[in-house]
Amino acid sequence: MSVRDEVHQLALPLAEEEGLELVDVDVLVQGGRRVVRVLLDRPGGIQVSDCTRFSRRIADCLDMNQTIQGQFNLEVSSPGIQRPLPTLEAMSRFSGQRAALSTFEPRNGRRNYEGEVLAPVSGRVGLRTEDGAEHWFEWAEVKSAHLVVDPWARVRQDGGSR
Repeated sequence: MSVRDEVHQLALPLAEEEGLELVDVDVLVQGGRRVVRVLLDRPGGIQVSDCTRFSRRIADCLDMNQTIQGQFNLEVSSPGIQRPLPTLEAMSRFSGQRAALSTFEPRNGRRNYEGEVLAPVSGRVGLRTEDGAEHWFEWAEVKSAHLVVDPWARVRQDGGSR
């Protein structure tokens, strides 16, 4: 089991106890330091006090279980406006919204797509791009996906009027 999976396994029940959604867990090296990043949310938004309380609890668990050897920085926060979409379930939940998606391998010379999320079907996720084309991907092909804030969406919907 990877360190990321171990952290996820420890974080999930803690988040559920607090009534929080565990959006994503990432373990990476930045500037030569190991970073454990945990993203949380809840309906109506998450507060700093939620992150603080969760941070203390997960830090204790990580230390007790010796999940990560050596020093590391723990970051607990909201997913932000460019919320990651790490699962098919997340893609389904945010269907109809704008997202960016990257693939592991290029398709027709292209790895990056942006458009409206189409509800997943049989393990595949789709995006409808600005030109109206639908692009469908097996979930295993997707390297990453996240919501995209489009400040001009309302203007386009209103046909350019204010």
